Amino acid sequence: MHKYFYFLLVAVLFSSCESNEGASENSFKGSIAWSKTMGGSLQDKTTSAVATPDGGLIVVGYTQSNNGDVIKNYDLYDVWVTRMDKNGAVIWNKTFGGSDNDYGYSIIRTFDNNYVIAGYSGSADYDVSSNEGMHDFYILKINENGDKLWSKSYGFSSHDHAHKIIQMRDGGFFVAGFADYSGLSGQGGDNGEGHQMGKGVLHGVGEFFGIRLDSNGDFKWYRYYGGMMNDRVNDVVENEDGGVMMVGYTESTDFDVEGNRGSYDYWVVNIDFEGHLHWKKTFGGSDIDQAFGIVKTEFNSYLIVGQSNSVDGDISNPKGNADVWVIHINHHGDLLWDKSFGGSQFESANGIKRVGYNQYAIIGHSRSSDAEIVNNGQNDIFLLQIDANANTSAHWIKTFGGTSFDFGVDVAPTDDGKLYLVGDTQSNNLNFAENKGMNDRFVIKLE
Repeated sequence: MHKYFYFLLVAVLFSSCESNEGASENSFKGSIAWSKTMGGSLQDKTTSAVATPDGGLIVVGYTQSNNGDVIKNYDLYDVWVTRMDKNGAVIWNKTFGGSDNDYGYSIIRTFDNNYVIAGYSGSADYDVSSNEGMHDFYILKINENGDKLWSKSYGFSSHDHAHKIIQMRDGGFFVAGFADYSGLSGQGGDNGEGHQMGKGVLHGVGEFFGIRLDSNGDFKWYRYYGGMMNDRVNDVVENEDGGVMMVGYTESTDFDVEGNRGSYDYWVVNIDFEGHLHWKKTFGGSDIDQAFGIVKTEFNSYLIVGQSNSVDGDISNPKGNADVWVIHINHHGDLLWDKSFGGSQFESANGIKRVGYNQYAIIGHSRSSDAEIVNNGQNDIFLLQIDANANTSAHWIKTFGGTSFDFGVDVAPTDDGKLYLVGDTQSNNLNFAENKGMNDRFVIKLE
């Protein structure tokens, strides 16, 4: 089985990646070059990663620890950022935040070769400039040495959580998350169509909430969409006309949400570069369906990944209790095809990244030990590669981990054809030699 996977990896992964034109053909074996765990004795969580120009990696998350690999600046939870070289050596470990809880959720490399992190914060001191109440969006820019360049906070008087940031083609940023409108104070600006926020007409406990920023992180406008129930946006991508497409899930049946199939559905909201609504679509079945990642294809279409517990509706071929569910939609939001991946137990996808021409890596976690899935323990890291064609299955499926709980969160392809996997682990055997306590950060490099 492993020889079969390796053959496919050699033949397919990265072989036609536009950014890897100088790499030798068939150089990717899919084998572990190295594996590292980092953390302290308390909770250490990983959320996002990005490759650096030298082939290394920067990983972001948050930590409660103040020992082991973590030297904290402040108390409670802090944003935790680690830079590693291509051989796995730690270049620096840094924490950012204030005297309250601070969380890092998304990191990107910017056009000027610095890095921007998005998350949320309850602080209003030290590295955090202000707070409107409870949690606010927290945007932090650092350089390659981990030095803070600037930070910004945006929000209202209740819980506002940033989940994803992207840099737009004009150099500005779009930050997506949710806002809880229990209060109306805070950053002003335009609202989305159909909303009467200034007149006291509120939605539910959360929204698809997005803020447009300029290249300095300064506010331009915001939009929000949702209904009376839970609506959560988890990823965002710039579309062809300079607007954005936000994906997540909704359990609402009113206000902006139409066509709910039952419980939670995938929900996709497409707005243009000025924030005007183009369309919004729901996908799913009668059970729980939650989207966590989106990628734009070379064909002006989109692949969306997440988890489905449904066996009806838009789900054409369910596999088990919960599956990795992938949908392919065109730029109008029409469903082109859907595919389910997994075994008889529980699988979920947390993210998707382009790794070559019409090649996409999906990362998540698995509990199954059938359907060609090897299981090492409680939860394993689940990695698969697909394309955007309707009549193909996964090119390959691999699992990694130890005998305890291991969760894959993000993948980061490098310019030289390697692939980093990051996430959380409680294991101290097999693919992970050491556990520092509770959840640790892991980094695996495949080559």
